[in-house]
Amino acid sequence: MKITVLGSHGNINRNYLPSLIADGHDVTVITSSKDRIADIKALGAKPAVGSNLDVEFLAQAFAGSDVVYLMISGIDYTSGTDMWQTAIKLSENYKAAVLKSGVKNVVNLSSVGADNPNAGILYSYHFAEEALNSLEDVNVVHIRPVGFYSNLFADMHSLKTQQTIFSPISVDVPQGWVSPVDIADVAYALISHTPSGKSAKFIVSDWATGNDWLNALAEHGIEAKYQQIPVEALAENMKKIGFHENTANGFAQMNRACENADEFYASLRATDYHLGKVKLGDFAKVFADVYIKSV
Repeated sequence: MKITVLGSHGNINRNYLPSLIADGHDVTVITSSKDRIADIKALGAKPAVGSNLDVEFLAQAFAGSDVVYLMISGIDYTSGTDMWQTAIKLSENYKAAVLKSGVKNVVNLSSVGADNPNAGILYSYHFAEEALNSLEDVNVVHIRPVGFYSNLFADMHSLKTQQTIFSPISVDVPQGWVSPVDIADVAYALISHTPSGKSAKFIVSDWATGNDWLNALAEHGIEAKYQQIPVEALAENMKKIGFHENTANGFAQMNRACENADEFYASLRATDYHLGKVKLGDFAKVFADVYIKSV
């Protein structure tokens, strides 16, 4: 098959692209940077350099593809970008490019919360889902992962300086976490065999509370405290470091929603979601290695 993917050779793509190429597929990887051309070629894929804001470029890159893999990407949150408006623009672009190119199979990286108006910033992913679902005679499957383990690296500085994790979510509230390795497993399967019609697949690697995270860190010699902070304080801090007001407020609302885990994960738990293999303890080891090296 001819396959075109967005996301360059990032943390998810790098985990499944070798398998697609080994299967004999003709793979094109879209990147916004010429600096990534060599790495993409080294994988055995073809680079296509351009912007996901350019519909004509996307349509040309998609042309002739049996399946395309899309994601809302390239957003620098700290540059004052309004993620909500950017998601709308990219969603319109992707719909137009798929329509112009005639592609009939789409795998779209979305998010948990895309179907929940109360999920704050995560609900911005519904724009892409709705835009793509409106395409007639196009098979579309949305991948909806939960929170990335890598988000926990944001705790690194406060752990080193204050031996404390600051979070707006209560220490005993369970949260879903996911590894790009497990997302890649699902992406590979769906790109290889895109189901007919319109559908969605949730992904979770592990469930864990703040207490679970503290215990996992302690097993690797990192002793820490957990301090809950007001959601409003989180939003204000985000604005101070450059987040757009709407984006910061959206993240604040996301955390409010996460505080009620039963409601937040209700639609996920009602499905046959994919439970991955990379557990919290596995990530804790990776985190601890980075922590020790950076001390």
